[in-house]
Amino acid sequence: MGWTMYTAIYELRSPMHIGYHKVGNVQRTRYYIPARNLWGAVTEALTRRGFTTKGVSQGNYQQIGAWVKDHCAFGYWFIQENGQLLYPHYDEGKLKYGHLTAADFERRYLDAHVTTAIDPSTTSAEEGSLHEVEFIAPYNRDGVRTQVGGWVFLDETAQVALDRCQWLGDLQVGGERRYGFGMLRLLKMKPVNGAQTDRNCARPRQPVPKGTPLLAHTVIVSSIQVRGQIEPLVGRSTSQSHAFGSDLTRGMVCWTPGSVPMADVQVQFEPEGHWRVV
Repeated sequence: MGWTMYTAIYELRSPMHIGYHKVGNVQRTRYYIPARNLWGAVTEALTRRGFTTKGVSQGNYQQIGAWVKDHCAFGYWFIQENGQLLYPHYDEGKLKYGHLTAADFERRYLDAHVTTAIDPSTTSAEEGSLHEVEFIAPYNRDGVRTQVGGWVFLDETAQVALDRCQWLGDLQVGGERRYGFGMLRLLKMKPVNGAQTDRNCARPRQPVPKGTPLLAHTVIVSSIQVRGQIEPLVGRSTSQSHAFGSDLTRGMVCWTPGSVPMADVQVQFEPEGHWRVV
């Protein structure tokens, strides 16, 4: 089974919040879209649009989610500016996003939404309810529409079953979706010439040369020296319709995106969205 790589570019049509961690009353956002979030967004889009194929019932989230994991793979997606992806990397020991320092990136692309509950007895803010949600803004500080992009891999089954414009034209990614956050609209999706992977590989694989940043969370292995940061990675899953996100995935300790291997490595795109050195 062969995998064909595509590059996808979407424009952000509303604020986007990718849950990270909380600092005080502020819910921080990641500065990129992990592959697991993309898997969830594509699963939701296909289910809501009535997708069905062999062995997959229309409207069945679990079956469609399993089908997407089996036949599609995603890289992490990053903000694109002037045709360049602003992915994290280290420059003289300092974390940058493309050509921007972390501080410049935050000033250029981040904003926040502040909300609070109202106490009906006093018609004032309810004590302890103030919270702030950080988000990637749909326009940067120059007033230019924010774009995001990255890799999509489809196997032969997915290429037959999916019309990219119909099924993947609009996606909604991340948190705060009930407020309309995370709306993405497809601008361009095209195959990468000569990028078809080894037909003997069950999952897509990609070489990462020495000194080149890892562009996804990558499971730590002791045999490889990497400079960067580590992060315990745990996700949420849903097994019951009335208990959204109630199940936790198995925890993994990973190098964070932007970390740099000190030797040539080859990585595999795992179904859960992270990378694994092979």
